[in-house]
Amino acid sequence: MTLQGRSPSPRPSAGRARPQPSAHRTVRTLEVLIAGGLAAALALGVLLAVRSGGGNRGSHRRVDLSVAARLRAGHSKHPQSSRASTGGSASAGAGGGGLHAEVLSPAPGSTDVAPTATVTVRFSAPLTPGSTMPTLDPALQGSWEQVGSRTWRFTPTEAAVPLSTESVTVPAGITSSSGAELSRAVTASWTVRNGSVLRLQQVLAELGYLPLTWTRTAPQSTASTGAAGAVSEMYDPPAGTFAWRYPNTPPQLEAAWKQGAFDRMTAGAMVAFEVKDGLPGYTSIRPIMWQTLLTAEADHTTNPEGYTYALVSQALPETLTLWHDGVDVETFTVNTGINGRNTPVGNFFVYRRFISTTMSGENPNGTYYDDHGVRWVNYFDGGVAIHGFVRASYGFPQSLGCVELPLPDAEIAYEQWLHYGTLVTVEPEPAASKAASA
Repeated sequence: MTLQGRSPSPRPSAGRARPQPSAHRTVRTLEVLIAGGLAAALALGVLLAVRSGGGNRGSHRRVDLSVAARLRAGHSKHPQSSRASTGGSASAGAGGGGLHAEVLSPAPGSTDVAPTATVTVRFSAPLTPGSTMPTLDPALQGSWEQVGSRTWRFTPTEAAVPLSTESVTVPAGITSSSGAELSRAVTASWTVRNGSVLRLQQVLAELGYLPLTWTRTAPQSTASTGAAGAVSEMYDPPAGTFAWRYPNTPPQLEAAWKQGAFDRMTAGAMVAFEVKDGLPGYTSIRPIMWQTLLTAEADHTTNPEGYTYALVSQALPETLTLWHDGVDVETFTVNTGINGRNTPVGNFFVYRRFISTTMSGENPNGTYYDDHGVRWVNYFDGGVAIHGFVRASYGFPQSLGCVELPLPDAEIAYEQWLHYGTLVTVEPEPAASKAASA
């Protein structure tokens, strides 16, 4: 009998959760799982469509996290224009005796910029009193001031959203006191540094995407309330404590948790949050994730599906145990990988799913297989998946690395318990099992 089971999936867009196929492996998908059209939203700054309402999976609204929107809601009295020119450069002028402007800080094109960095623009000559001020996009609360006769400086009073791209535009037409004119707009952009992984964990726990709860240990200060305060806490997490949500949490699940670290549990919870909010399931932190997380936190949009954990035991007979919201809901007999094509050991998370797909690859003897219609597929490590596969028996190593279930059991696991982001732990094969299967 030809041994089969480990496979890749189709190549997704760069940066998304994806399997890593070998040179001989291909997969033809029969199900489109994540809409790629949202990739363009990464460039939109802080205006995006996200899910709203407490767990309403079918409702979306437009959310504007810019200061202009917060002003309309009564959070501030002094707006900054949020629009910027798309043309220009970090330094421009009319040539010859024309007026020139240069953005000194943050350095144009710089990354990892502080979220409350000051913005400094210098001109080649003193300006006419009452000249038009530069604008920031996305807008931030703060104020411009003139420093000397040729320099303007903006001091923000709120933090920019993590990983957002901020731009400053000096409008064309500004004149100096001697009549020289800035002939074209000057625009410079920079990228704000990432937020805190600890704060990511805190919010994911609050929204039910982790098997832990999180509680503040001190009252929320007045300064940290509202939209501006929520953004600030993305960099400076408030004090609080985590606790396991359920009293009978499996020890393997507890061992997978690392507070303050972007571990597999946290990454899986983030993917689950993204997919449930209609975003691509990115496995690295992206700007759109922070923006959507801020809205979900403000709206208290919690996880509608609860928390599932998958534990694969390679002790004979091999099993897959599914734990959901504190209860072992299913235990299935499974097959893992044969010697030399062993199932990877450790913590992973489901990052791609197919109702049906084609698995192709190379057998240990050098021949090739091409299995059409493999059902109920949940990829968790490259081309390794939990899926259905017809065998004469189950409970011992037979696959080429995947975790194989009987088709009825695989359907139950796929339809009822496994989701994007579900944490999967594969335990090492015990010495006794190795000896028995040798």
